[in-house]
Amino acid sequence: MSQAFGKPLAKETQADISRWIFKESGVVLGPDKAYLLEHRLGGLLKDFALPSYEALRDRLLDGRQPGLAERVVEAIVTHETSFFRDRHPFEALKTAILAAARQRWLADRAASLLPPRPIRLWSAACSTGQEPVSLAITVLEWLRAGMAADLRPTDFQVVATDISARILKQAREGRFTTAELDRGMTPELRSRYFTAEGSGWVVSPEVSRLIDYRRLNFADPVPNAAGMFDIVFCRNVLIYFDEALKRRVVEDFSRSLPAGGILVLGSAESLYGISDRFLSVTMGGSPVYQRI
Repeated sequence: MSQAFGKPLAKETQADISRWIFKESGVVLGPDKAYLLEHRLGGLLKDFALPSYEALRDRLLDGRQPGLAERVVEAIVTHETSFFRDRHPFEALKTAILAAARQRWLADRAASLLPPRPIRLWSAACSTGQEPVSLAITVLEWLRAGMAADLRPTDFQVVATDISARILKQAREGRFTTAELDRGMTPELRSRYFTAEGSGWVVSPEVSRLIDYRRLNFADPVPNAAGMFDIVFCRNVLIYFDEALKRRVVEDFSRSLPAGGILVLGSAESLYGISDRFLSVTMGGSPVYQRI
């Protein structure tokens, strides 16, 4: 077990740090997560020249250590991601969800004298950018296949949010290693949408211009300025929240989606007992939630 200068994480200190993490990020860490805290926070003691976990706790609570709060949240929040992760939600997007969004877009355009807004997709907790890039590529491939002659890439926007400013900076750069591309990106799509640069790859402007990266902490209410979306991907996020925060976040989603809008969750996540504003449906062979 990782220890700070030979002293393990005391239960009281663990509880204090866990409460702080919950307040700042919404992530719930029970008493059985001592090893996880030690494993992920131990390196920060050296980075910030802190002699113990008690000192780390004190600096978190008094806010006197610049940069520490964000580094702790970054260390705790899971950034596991890959291109087209689990694949079936992206197949559903390409075969059914985008077509349904197009029908709503056409209906809105016919009913309004104002210029139509873009079809908007939200990648919540986007991490280093693999999911929003996958969403943008799926949109471009759908258009490339001639599925919507009345739509252009400029009719779409992918909003990608994450709690970490540092992770968002990395995502905005659009740079990926070969190992990262090997996790989900086919050779055909790699050659079409990435350019080799140095020892890695850079996503093409055709993709990056569709994506708008923004910082968002789900511990805070989603601002109204975020606007309306047609499709929300929030996968493997709710599992880290308590019931109250799950309900509030899903309520935020319901206000951000029109009737018929689609919410895509992780395979281990469900809205059962959380919200009655969504209907569980199958689209393109994948289970999703449709705003009622």
